[in-house]
Amino acid sequence: MPTWTFHAAADIVVLGTDPERADAVNPRGHIYGFAGYVVAEDRSGNRRRWHVGKPAHREADALAPAERLAAALNARMAAGKLPVAFEVWTADRPAYGSDAWIAYGEADEMALELREAEEDAWGFQR
Repeated sequence: MPTWTFHAAADIVVLGTDPERADAVNPRGHIYGFAGYVVAEDRSGNRRRWHVGKPAHREADALAPAERLAAALNARMAAGKLPVAFEVWTADRPAYGSDAWIAYGEADEMALELREAEEDAWGFQR
């Protein structure tokens, strides 16, 4: 059984919109916040993620539940047990420079860059 390590991370997300906040830089008036999640990484650099809690205005508030869960999952892994329903965790990009990155991550990254360039050519907004 592969050994996984767990750590917390957060992404910037849109919490809502407020037209009164709209300006040249933020034309839709998005209100930004953070979403916390736990990242699982094996020795080869393969990664999976599991979103935890609800998005928050402060990064620390979004990270707190993810950090608690990551600590509990590391203790569970030390006992030789994977998280419950680990097979349904979302596959994530491999760790940069890892064996997994060399095996398939670089090709995935190049495909993503090509798709983004095609979307830019059509004028799609990300």
